[in-house]
Amino acid sequence: MATDLQLPPYIDSVSSLAFHPTNPNLLVGGSWDRNVYLHDLTSPSNVRKVAVRGSVLDVAWAPESSTKVFVGGLAKEVRSVDFETNESQLIATHDEPVKCVEFSSELNAVISASWDSTVRISPLTTPGTSLILPVADKVYSLALSKSKVVVAMGGRQVWIYDIAALKEALEQGTEGKDVVVWQKRESSLKFMTRAVKAMPTDQGYTTTSIEGRVAVEFFDPSPEAQAKKYAFKCHRQVIEGVDTVYPVQGLAFNPVHGTFATGGGDCTVSIWDPLAKKRLRQFPKYPSPISALEFNCDGTKLAVAFSEQDEGGVAGEKNGNGVIIRECGDEVKPKAKA
Repeated sequence: MATDLQLPPYIDSVSSLAFHPTNPNLLVGGSWDRNVYLHDLTSPSNVRKVAVRGSVLDVAWAPESSTKVFVGGLAKEVRSVDFETNESQLIATHDEPVKCVEFSSELNAVISASWDSTVRISPLTTPGTSLILPVADKVYSLALSKSKVVVAMGGRQVWIYDIAALKEALEQGTEGKDVVVWQKRESSLKFMTRAVKAMPTDQGYTTTSIEGRVAVEFFDPSPEAQAKKYAFKCHRQVIEGVDTVYPVQGLAFNPVHGTFATGGGDCTVSIWDPLAKKRLRQFPKYPSPISALEFNCDGTKLAVAFSEQDEGGVAGEKNGNGVIIRECGDEVKPKAKA
């Protein structure tokens, strides 16, 4: 029987979650209340928090640290924040709010993406410098795999950069406008992209939209690989005879089993097997619309953030903001083929 652990409530919407890359019990959360929260699941009632300028839209762990994270948000800047010292350091600035922050170990750099239609790569070895990549539109979501950076933008555009090429550009001092985009694609989904995450296998990525759909895509441009891509409907309910559609805000891959979770404005979370094209499980409703999802590093826990102000939520579902940790069992494992 799976057990759920509810963390202390947040006072405002939870925008983002990030589990530590190697410690399965450390979770950081970003909130619209302008705080970053550090949860140790071995002592869940003891929560550390650090205030920053502006609401937090995304968080990512700094390398080889259990107390330092990178934060981006409405302050139009990326900062490192240390829960041990309460100190923060400026990493990069943008002209508009920073929607996405990731750390690339391959580049030893912070990658940030903004509504200013740029992606900035800021190496930790040379503070204050960034490779600025101009992109086609506002960035809504960003995903990293071992070899690729996937940028999901307005206008249903998805650009994919090759990390090896970015590394070469950093080493040679190439200007961002001269960096070649590995692939430029249009989303398979007809409506605005909400989230993108890369497969742990580095074979492709998954996107979600505001209109209750998910697409599974593959990097390999060959016709054989592209023939495998597909999309499907989810997070819909028939209410009084009307098919009601919800945005799919939460998206996370299990790093061990390769399955993925989606969370929607309908307050539900589902687990999917991308290769078998099947739903493995739908969990009972959460208190409010799902705003973020994240699996821990060993795939045994799923953090589910719910936020009552999240757009497209179920009418009347205003039951607070918070994070529930779900222990994962067989429901996140692909079904064995008969």
